[in-house]
Amino acid sequence: MKALIAFSLLALAPLHAEESKQETEPRVTVGGQVRAPGPVKFEKNLTLFEAIQAARGATEFGAQNRVKIHRDGKTTTYDMRDDKQKLTPLEKGDIVEVPQKNIIGK
Repeated sequence: MKALIAFSLLALAPLHAEESKQETEPRVTVGGQVRAPGPVKFEKNLTLFEAIQAARGATEFGAQNRVKIHRDGKTTTYDMRDDKQKLTPLEKGDIVEVPQKNIIGK
């Protein structure tokens, strides 16, 4: 029985180490109306547009004109139809939200 428990713990060790590594890697979180919401690996010079694309892009229900970045308790809204705003740089720990379109499609 002790051998079985020891083997089980050894089998879990690599998984636990991988999870710990993922928790320490810098990330941004992309959520809302995107095809693959969740954490995105942060890299130097990551832009708002790149982060949304890393989440496989906005769904047909995503409001591209009201994308939000939540940072340090503040929220700023961006319009992804504006090329300059697409290039907005992100910082480690940012949360990007693509909200749902409203009743008139905006």
